[in-house]
Amino acid sequence: MQTKLKPKKMDTRAIEEPNQFASALAHEVRNPLATINLAVQMLKSPTKVLDQKLYLDIIMKASGQINDLITDLLKTPQSGEMQLEKYTMHQLLDEALALAEDRILLKNITVRKDYSTLDCKIFVNKQEMKIALVNIIINAVDAMPPEKGKLKLITRSINGKCLIEIEDNGIGISKENLKNLFTPYFTSKAGGMGLGLSTTIDILKANHATVDVQSEEAKGTRFILSFERF
Repeated sequence: MQTKLKPKKMDTRAIEEPNQFASALAHEVRNPLATINLAVQMLKSPTKVLDQKLYLDIIMKASGQINDLITDLLKTPQSGEMQLEKYTMHQLLDEALALAEDRILLKNITVRKDYSTLDCKIFVNKQEMKIALVNIIINAVDAMPPEKGKLKLITRSINGKCLIEIEDNGIGISKENLKNLFTPYFTSKAGGMGLGLSTTIDILKANHATVDVQSEEAKGTRFILSFERF
C-alpha cells in the first residue's frame, strides 16, 4: 500500500500561524524529551557505572537539543520568503541521523546506510529539512521492536531527481491509517500529538519535495523523498 503527495508551490514558511507554530514547537521538543525519559528508565534499572555515564551523557545531549531547537525556531521569522540554500543530500541525512542517534542507541536499532556514490546537491531550508527527516526517522524507530529493529537509509539519483529512502522493519501502517498519515492531530500512538508528520509534509511542500509512502502491516514502512537536483 502506498500514498503519494505532491507539493504546491510555496515561498513562505511551512508553519505560519502562531498556534500552528506553538503546536509544532511543542511536538519537536517532545522528541528529545522522549529520549530523556528512555535514558531515565535505563538508569532506574540495574546498570554498570559506565552505562550510567552513557545515559547521563544522553540526557545532557537531549537537553541541549531542546535548548537549540527552541532557540533556532524562535529566531526564525514566522513570515516572508523561506531561506533556501544548496546542501548535499548525504550531509543533511547524516546530520538528521546524528540528532536521532541516542534514541536509536537506547532501542539498540541497527542502522544501514546505502548511499549512492554521487552525492546529490539539493536546494532546501536546512534547519526545517532536518526537522522533517528527524520526524521520519523517529517514527521509524518508534515503530520497531528493541534489539530487532533495522533502519535503512538509501540515497540515489534517477531521471534528474535526488531520492532519499528511509525504511524500517516495524509494525507497518494499515490501509486506513495510511490515508490519514499527514492529517494534523491524527495519530495511532498512545499519547501522540499527531503533529510530527503533518509538520513534516508542510516542510516538504515548502521545500518543493514530494513524498511517497509505502507500508504493509507487520512488515515495515518506507518513505521515499524526491528532490530536484541542482
